[in-house]
Amino acid sequence: MTKYETTFILEPGLDDARVNDEVNKVTQWIKDLGGEVIDVQRWGKRRLAYEIRKKRDGIYTMVFHEGAGDAVKELERRLRLNESVLRVLTVVHVPASLLAAQVDEAAAAAAAAEADE
Repeated sequence: MTKYETTFILEPGLDDARVNDEVNKVTQWIKDLGGEVIDVQRWGKRRLAYEIRKKRDGIYTMVFHEGAGDAVKELERRLRLNESVLRVLTVVHVPASLLAAQVDEAAAAAAAAEADE
């Protein structure tokens, strides 16, 4: 199974109880679709880069989870149908150690190319 990061933005006017309900609903959907929730990060209310549905703020939440690709498609479909969700984005989780290794390799290749010149 692949690890994913799903970030969604909720309406800014929701109270804490409603936000908790929405987050619990999402984690339950992941479990129902055969996935496993690894971590839930609540970033809170933040300013949006641009207005979405005439809203300037949104409540951000990121869910780290494992699952199949079909489950991710279904999860995003359900989130997009939810009127409390302004935006949703799911990406494949890449560990920081792997990214650091790629940066080191790229720097070594650039240094080698510079040394050859």
